[in-house]
Amino acid sequence: MALHRLSERNNFLYLLGALTALLFSSAIADDLPEGIGEDLFSIISVVMLIVGIRSLRPDLAMKRIVYTMVGVLGLLTLIWRLYPSQWSALLILLVFLLIFVGAFKLSMHRILFEGRVDGNKIIGSLSLYLLLGLIWTVLYLILLLFDPGSFNGIEITEWRTAFSRVAYYSFVTLTTLGYGDISPRTHIGEFLAYMEAVVGVFYMAIFVSSLINLRGNARDDGLEG
Repeated sequence: MALHRLSERNNFLYLLGALTALLFSSAIADDLPEGIGEDLFSIISVVMLIVGIRSLRPDLAMKRIVYTMVGVLGLLTLIWRLYPSQWSALLILLVFLLIFVGAFKLSMHRILFEGRVDGNKIIGSLSLYLLLGLIWTVLYLILLLFDPGSFNGIEITEWRTAFSRVAYYSFVTLTTLGYGDISPRTHIGEFLAYMEAVVGVFYMAIFVSSLINLRGNARDDGLEG
């Protein structure tokens, strides 16, 4: 089936696909030969971030800023590949964090305050949920960068090989499943974990219900009209 042209009616489908591809590439990276998986994840990360940015259709000024950040991310990844260090890894993670936070903010504005609620915006709400998990994934990785013993059940060598494992823990915490195979060992780790759980519950209780109310109000207005 051919992909439909990017528009306001399907843009969040592209964003969801980009985020899912990013997570999937991190999951299979460890199963590929050493070095190849990590490089593949880095390449897919940059490509999928560009796809995600295009799907949000930002204004020209914002687009320039974000594309510059993606370019910086690609350059930092290359530098880290050639000369790995804690500080270059930190800069990469901070750029990831800024991009994910910016995408979350822009997506939330588009969903809640622009146009009517339709199937595309429902998909957008799922994309927001994935962005929340990815934001905390980066926060956990930054913590592990400075304190590798912050969590039981995570052995970190470098951030790319740990991304999938940390993302797994992030989404388990966000959904409050709490399997227990990974747990925080430090107070900062505990703080990040319970804050993510609170945000996850708040998202389901408040944001999703607000979206449903907007959908219902739009339907009532249509009936009245």
